Amino acid sequence: MNEVMVFGNNIIGGADGPTSIFLAGKISMGALIAGIVISLLICFFGLKLMRVLALVAGFCLGVSIGLTAGVVAGLEGTTLAIVVLACGVFLGAIAFALRRFGVFFAVFVLCAGAGFAVVDGNSMIVSLVVAVISLVAAILAAIFMEPIFMIATGIFGGLSAGANIAIVAGLDSSAWIGYGIGAALAVIGIIVQFMMHSRKVGKKEKVYAEEIKEKDSVESEVEKARNILEEDEEEE
Repeated sequence: MNEVMVFGNNIIGGADGPTSIFLAGKISMGALIAGIVISLLICFFGLKLMRVLALVAGFCLGVSIGLTAGVVAGLEGTTLAIVVLACGVFLGAIAFALRRFGVFFAVFVLCAGAGFAVVDGNSMIVSLVVAVISLVAAILAAIFMEPIFMIATGIFGGLSAGANIAIVAGLDSSAWIGYGIGAALAVIGIIVQFMMHSRKVGKKEKVYAEEIKEKDSVESEVEKARNILEEDEEEE
């Protein structure tokens, strides 16, 4: 476990590194605003960001798997870093290239992130429940990709944005305020995503209907021309 902590500290660059804003519970205003913007993008445009989110989720899972495997194998230093990075890049590439696998990874990470943001992850039972629910959601997402992905991104983005908005507005005295804002954003985000998706589907159906209509029209003209030729032949 010490190796994991040392490796993590090397990644973030110590207390003076760029991620030091997250240490000791202190988060800069710039990081909060950036978090709100990113969370809102995920909440309202999650489906459009499917490939990007799949890539990030695959990379994160790959890093976690590589780090765990490396520590168990007793790897250290540069060797451990190479193994972790290789696993992250490999799984990220798979998630990006294979759409269904990417959705599976992304929904699992999004649901787990949303779950642990709401409940206490220090309990083994609670963590197991969150993991099982996230796995079930990921499996469903691999079958019903678009609707489950829109719901997962809406919930994750909404809750994340709500928590950050509450902190920026100075309303973080109670966690329920952030949850309330997040829930409202999640509902709106899911509705917006479904509306945009249904509009996109409607446009595709309209184009398809016009193509069928044009094809039928061409076939009708061909049939008329054939009938005229047959009539001419009969008259002769």
